[in-house]
Amino acid sequence: MKSIIMRITLISLLIVLFIPHNAFAELKTFIKEYSYQASDFDSKMSSRTIALEQIKRLLLEEVGTYLTSETDVKDFQLTKDKVTTLSAGVVQTEILNEIWDGKTYYLKAKVSINPQEVTKLIAERRYNSQKNQELEETNRKVDEALKKIKQLQDELATGRSSENNQNEYSKAVAQVKAKESIEKGVALMNVENYESALSAFNNAVEIDPTNSWAYINKGWALIALGNYYQALDMLNRASDIDPQNPWIYIHRGSTHIILENYQQGLIDEEKAISLDATISLAYIDRGWAYSGFGNFRQALEDMNKAAQMDPNNPAVYMMRAWVHNALGNKRQALDDFDKSLNLAPNNSWTLWNIAAYYALNSEKEKSILALGKAIRTNGTLKKLAKTNKSFQSLWNDVDFRKLVE
Repeated sequence: MKSIIMRITLISLLIVLFIPHNAFAELKTFIKEYSYQASDFDSKMSSRTIALEQIKRLLLEEVGTYLTSETDVKDFQLTKDKVTTLSAGVVQTEILNEIWDGKTYYLKAKVSINPQEVTKLIAERRYNSQKNQELEETNRKVDEALKKIKQLQDELATGRSSENNQNEYSKAVAQVKAKESIEKGVALMNVENYESALSAFNNAVEIDPTNSWAYINKGWALIALGNYYQALDMLNRASDIDPQNPWIYIHRGSTHIILENYQQGLIDEEKAISLDATISLAYIDRGWAYSGFGNFRQALEDMNKAAQMDPNNPAVYMMRAWVHNALGNKRQALDDFDKSLNLAPNNSWTLWNIAAYYALNSEKEKSILALGKAIRTNGTLKKLAKTNKSFQSLWNDVDFRKLVE
């Protein structure tokens, strides 16, 4: 049973951090224009990169001002700057027009938001410590890059530029460009387009090999695609760049656990907790590792702790459900699956885990119903269901075959 538990959960712990929401409501649209005057250091690409970052900042500033004054976000006791930062993780910029004449890069762009939905996402994301840390560190790095760009432009204008300045300029632009690729990749992960997300993260790594979050996110995409050993390689590279980042060890630990390297997974999760004891996912993963050893009582203790720390995280209840199942607590297992589903009703991996649970407990109809919903959201699960041993009892079933063929 314990090896089955390890296999069926797959990447559910990672993707629930970024569950997208859908809602129908009146949209609020913000439109901005920006013109960037290129320096002698700039190419068309660098000019576009800088102009795009600047127009995004102008748009997010307006979004933050609006949300702070017009919505319930004012009740969250967040500064406008914090609201603006969090908005960057949940809104997308659409380019309306762009013109390059060799000297000036002109952009016109818009952001359309559902105020109630964005407010809800900000309310949830303010507790998402991974995204908060990533956004803050990325913004700080890009702020420094933009200051460096301005400094080098000033030196060029006053004739104080050296031969090395062009290389420094290119590196600073690369840091800004990498952020753009990471944002694109995260947006694609949110809609479970893993192949395209991986391509975006590959681009980020190539542009800025010093960006640890580029490697962390690339590892995340590789895990989603089942390429666990490649994911470990990316996370190892991230740890070489930023050994004090607990999220590297959380994701590396969960990858080891998926591969049934429970001892190494436990070591990584303990390392993450030693760096930051407030991250609930580290306790979920540590409980997952304990389950691999068959120590379900200790696993349940960690899951309960995680549920107290992060009661709105569906991964807590999904994982605790499997621990309850292993302990023979069927009623508690079903209750936890219901909680997880209520928090993530359209997430394919939530539905996948529920389908696996019912298949393992010989409830064919319920399993096929949940699996069908999962496959409609994420078509790649068809192939996986054909070989995953959680569904072995259904492999020869006519209805199951219709669903996965």
